[in-house]
Amino acid sequence: MTNNINHNKIDLKYILIILISVFFSTLFHELAHWCTGELLGNNMTASLNSVNLVSGSYQNEWNRNVVTAAGPLFTILQAILIYFLLNKYPKKELYPFLLFPLAMRFWAGLANLLGPNDEGRLGLSFGIGLLTLSSIVCIFLFFLVYKSSKKHHFSLKFNLISFLLCSVFLIVLSFINEYFKIKII
Repeated sequence: MTNNINHNKIDLKYILIILISVFFSTLFHELAHWCTGELLGNNMTASLNSVNLVSGSYQNEWNRNVVTAAGPLFTILQAILIYFLLNKYPKKELYPFLLFPLAMRFWAGLANLLGPNDEGRLGLSFGIGLLTLSSIVCIFLFFLVYKSSKKHHFSLKFNLISFLLCSVFLIVLSFINEYFKIKII
C-alpha cells in the first residue's frame, strides 16, 4: 500500500466495511458452531450471537468441546486467510476482516470473567484455566494485526479508531440479538 493522505483516513465507506466485517464475521463464527453441532448429529439453533442445543444434551459429551472450538477456529482461520490476502492484495478494505477477529476474541476473553464462553469453556474443560486459551488466541491475532499494520503503514490512531468501531458495532449486534431475539436457524 502506498502511504498517501487517504491511506489512514476513516471515511464512511471504511466505516461501512467495518460494519459488514462485524456482521459477517460474527455470523460465520456462529454458523461454524451450528454446522459443527449439526454435523455431529445434534439438533442446534442459532441466533446472531449464540448457538445452543434445541433441547437435551449433546449426542456425545466430547461434542461439546468440538462445537465450542468450531467458532474460534473459524475466526482464527479467517484472520490467517485475510492476513495472507492482505499481503497479496494490499487493500485497506480487507483490513477490518483481520482486525475484527482480534476485537471479537479480546472482548470474548474479557467476557469470560462474567461467565465462561468459547475459549474459557475449553480452557476449563482442558484444565488449563479460564483465560489461558483466550490469551493465546488474542496474542496470535494481535501478532497478525501488528505485522499487517506495520507492513501497510496503518497508524496507531487508525488502528485505535478501527478497533473502537469494531467494538461498538459488536456491542450493537449483541444488543440487537438480545433485545429482538433474532433466530437465524
